[in-house]
Amino acid sequence: MTDTGNCRIGMGVFARPAVLFPEQTRGVLLSLLAWMLLFLFAGTGSSGVMAQEPERFHLELPAQGLDQSLKGLAETAGVQTLFPFDAISALEAPALHGAYTTAEALEALLVNTGFEGRINDNGVIVVRRTAAADRKQLDEQMITGSNEGKGQSARSRGFLLTALAAFFSSGTVAQEGVSDGPRMLEEVIVTATRRETGIQDTALSINAISGNDLGQNVYTNAAQILDAVPGVTAFNSGPSSNRVIIRNIATSTQEAGGETTATYLDDFAVSGTGTSAPPLRLVDMNRVEVLKGPQGTLFGRSAMGGIIRYITNKPDFNGLAGGIKGYMSATEDGGDNYGGSGYVNLPLGDTLAVRAVGYSYQHDGFIDNVELGRDDINEEDTVGGRLALRWEPTEALTTDLVYLHQSIDSGANWTTTIRSPAADPNGAITPVNPAKRQAIGGVISEINSEYDIINLDIEYRFDNVTAKLIATHTEESWNMVFDQREFVGVTNGCVCDGTEGPTNRDTDTDILELRLVSSGGGRLDWIAGAYYEDVRAETSQKIVYTGSGDSIFGFLPVVDGDIAIDSFEERPSSERALYGELGWAFTDATRLTVGYRRSDVEFATTFTKTDGFFLQMDGTAAIRGIKFATQEDVNTYKVSLEHAVHDDLMAYFTAASGYRRGGFNQPTAISPFSTYDSDSLWSYELGVKSSWLDGRLVANAALFFLDWDDIQLVVQDPTTFARATQNAGAAEIPGFEFSVAAQLTPSLDVTLAGSLTRPELQEDVPGGVSGKAGDTLPGAAEEQFSISANYNRPLRGGFDLYGSLIYRYVGDRLNDFNTDLDVALGDYDLMDLNVGLHSVKGYSIGLFAHNLLDEAVTYAIDRQGAYFEQVPTNPPRTVGVNISYDF
Repeated sequence: MTDTGNCRIGMGVFARPAVLFPEQTRGVLLSLLAWMLLFLFAGTGSSGVMAQEPERFHLELPAQGLDQSLKGLAETAGVQTLFPFDAISALEAPALHGAYTTAEALEALLVNTGFEGRINDNGVIVVRRTAAADRKQLDEQMITGSNEGKGQSARSRGFLLTALAAFFSSGTVAQEGVSDGPRMLEEVIVTATRRETGIQDTALSINAISGNDLGQNVYTNAAQILDAVPGVTAFNSGPSSNRVIIRNIATSTQEAGGETTATYLDDFAVSGTGTSAPPLRLVDMNRVEVLKGPQGTLFGRSAMGGIIRYITNKPDFNGLAGGIKGYMSATEDGGDNYGGSGYVNLPLGDTLAVRAVGYSYQHDGFIDNVELGRDDINEEDTVGGRLALRWEPTEALTTDLVYLHQSIDSGANWTTTIRSPAADPNGAITPVNPAKRQAIGGVISEINSEYDIINLDIEYRFDNVTAKLIATHTEESWNMVFDQREFVGVTNGCVCDGTEGPTNRDTDTDILELRLVSSGGGRLDWIAGAYYEDVRAETSQKIVYTGSGDSIFGFLPVVDGDIAIDSFEERPSSERALYGELGWAFTDATRLTVGYRRSDVEFATTFTKTDGFFLQMDGTAAIRGIKFATQEDVNTYKVSLEHAVHDDLMAYFTAASGYRRGGFNQPTAISPFSTYDSDSLWSYELGVKSSWLDGRLVANAALFFLDWDDIQLVVQDPTTFARATQNAGAAEIPGFEFSVAAQLTPSLDVTLAGSLTRPELQEDVPGGVSGKAGDTLPGAAEEQFSISANYNRPLRGGFDLYGSLIYRYVGDRLNDFNTDLDVALGDYDLMDLNVGLHSVKGYSIGLFAHNLLDEAVTYAIDRQGAYFEQVPTNPPRTVGVNISYDF
């Protein structure tokens, strides 16, 4: 069933209390969480509290329109009803006279209509198309964009209006209580194929996380939940820095080269600095989609590993609506946190609507700088908002305009080796221990980011084709403050990066995309697109020594105020591409799709400022003002065959290729200018999707094999020790992914998902003893699985008891091919829990716990100098209270 998007996400900036949770209160919160969990799984122990058995109602319904009969049934039963108005109003219903349960009446009214009905957990009668009828409709009707329908017809508007009325109404909605018919697992509708389809009908390895699940679990960052998706490794080294790896497409936890995973907000591409996924906060989201494998022919931006899509809720013409949400929490070994968010939807007439979203998060840190005597240094201050305008002057034309702003000021989640005293090169050394959550450094590390995005999306629906024009402008600013002293053997003072001048990267990106999608309905359907991207990146860095004096590398004296680096670099790049797909249905059950993409990729760099003694030493000062550039043409392909054995079982095979942009190495004092090409990857996937027991059991599986050639690897010259990126290897990645979801009771469903892979190098990496044929690729785990349980039980008085538990395990990972860092990173397991009450009047209150097991994860190891190491880690156990209200 389509998620109507009414996740309880709110707005508000709250005055920060002096102390959110005193020490004794944190223990009380943990005790409350345990009692709520016990209550959740034990029920209430009293049948008098729970809804009673379904009762019979005396019906006197004449033969009339089906919509009138459904309304009459709902009125008699004292409940709300939810159905697609236009489709239902065109159908006739038989007369019903006598005593019926709600389920019996629905069965009699909907027989041979192509629709089915049930009572959901909120006590609302929900009528939807059967799976067979839904598939037939989707084959006949092209729907592009996101699941809001892009130009919402009167049918979808009526559906959403009824959904809002049913969800936000008070009084009788939950009186009937638990469903009197079998409950199916709800299926998320996705738009990964540029047409609206259910996940089970999509011949693609795709996972989706609903906006309701994000809000209920108090997830605001993709890195908090993506590692529960089979085949995905996600982590961050701070609120402004995310990393996502799909299906082991990585060669390091440190030096990853260009992006192998692309990120989209709705239909437009966004990027993060370097290889990080953009740290956009997940507020007022309809869902998050994860598409695994190369997607170049479906999306304008190609990615070897896959695509992450954040799908937002869109403006709605059907009435004023909104919501607010707030939470307070306490972090083990850290401080207090609070946050608020909200949305409001405002129609400005029959053809114009606006939706505004705002959010603010203030989090204390959990890393202590023992050298400076500062606790909780990695705090977070996030403020953001989104304004969306939808104009639909005709049934054929839809225009969406979106503006997003977000800023994050934060510290880094880095723990380090401890030297005591810190300024003594011969001080006692304590190896890095993430569980201690301690660091040293002559300055408080910071990683800050700011985004401004504006997007225009114009869609026109002709009779046989839909045309979409997308224009996006993104401004990203990323800056950092960091002590670089350990890299150069300094222990006294600070080799401060970013404190005396800017160390930041500003990136302006313009994207223009034109896409044509056939309306389908026949044997042949197609997609064609043209894509243009222009990126202008400017990087500045200033590193200054402050202190009483020391020696760089033990021989080069430095005094307070010496400038090590003062540089400015311009890095323009562009991509022009044509892409498309052709689909041919041999029968109603069998379909072949072929795709192609042609890309022209250009990349250049110029240093316009090269001051400082470091840049004199390494030769960078000699290339000031010289432009270095590279260009290449890249072809990528796709072939997919799918076959529906029956309505609840389908199989597919896909072969697709992808690439990562090439580049060059600038000359240094000990190495010449050199280029490297794009690396390429072929993905072969065989998948099965199935549904059993009338939709109460869903089982999916995929076998895949990735052939990765000309891998971009950072290689060290054995003679000069200079490091440069080369096309220096090949790898094979066989793997298996699975997901099994079961509706165990009308109130409880459980999902088990996982992946097994064996990513191996096929060639030796030049330069050094690390990275030999047969070695495992670094960065991602070979074994990964997750278990989630969701509980929802209606109570008397219009309340629902809800809860969920999410556990995920990530196996050992190799850190890097670098000889010094060729070490295994330990496995880890994380568990999150939430439990609460929701009222049909729109308000909710709950308790949540993130990292309930208080696991300290070693995401990566970065070595500076002979022994000094730093490790990014995750937040400790965090327990809190969340409240929300929707109207």
